[in-house]
Amino acid sequence: MTTRRAATILGILPALVMLAACADLGSPQAGAAQAQQATSTPAPDTLAPYLEAVANMAPGDPARQQAELQSSLAAAQQAPSSAAMLRYALALGCAGHRESNPVEAKHLLSDLLAGPNDLAPRERELANAYLREFDARVALYAELARQREDSEQKLKSNDSSAAKRADALAADNARLKKQLAEAERKLEAVAEMERSLQEQAPEAASEAPPPRP
Repeated sequence: MTTRRAATILGILPALVMLAACADLGSPQAGAAQAQQATSTPAPDTLAPYLEAVANMAPGDPARQQAELQSSLAAAQQAPSSAAMLRYALALGCAGHRESNPVEAKHLLSDLLAGPNDLAPRERELANAYLREFDARVALYAELARQREDSEQKLKSNDSSAAKRADALAADNARLKKQLAEAERKLEAVAEMERSLQEQAPEAASEAPPPRP
């Protein structure tokens, strides 16, 4: 009897183990463990393509920059998805390459964010961050252009004033030269008169009658 009971217990033991395992999987603790394992698995990085585009536009390799800009533009033209437009806008607006155009990049991002799009939250955050950066650069460029224009206007004004002063000095010099020439002419006339008087004095003395005794 004892032997049969032991055999029976050994026979049902695997089934009991399986039932306990199933019960554990259905418990809240098991669910929490599964959720923790799921959250610990890294999600695919949705920003990787955009970070790659920004890295390709870094200064130092014009050929790499041109290739990135051309490829992102072609992708945006062939399949104008939200992701393709975002990548092209970032590449176009990045500083450090000769075709950088933050004004156009700002417009592209503004239109993309304002209209219907399928950007993920992180993609929208990235687009907004670069929109602020492009806007700041556009404002800075406008301020630099204004200061350059003011400087050019001041230089032109100074040049005009200098030209007027030069003309006034030239007129004064011409007037002084004319006055000097007139004075020299008068002095020459006086000198000529004195020479004439000196020459006439001996003749007048010789022609004068002798004095009476």
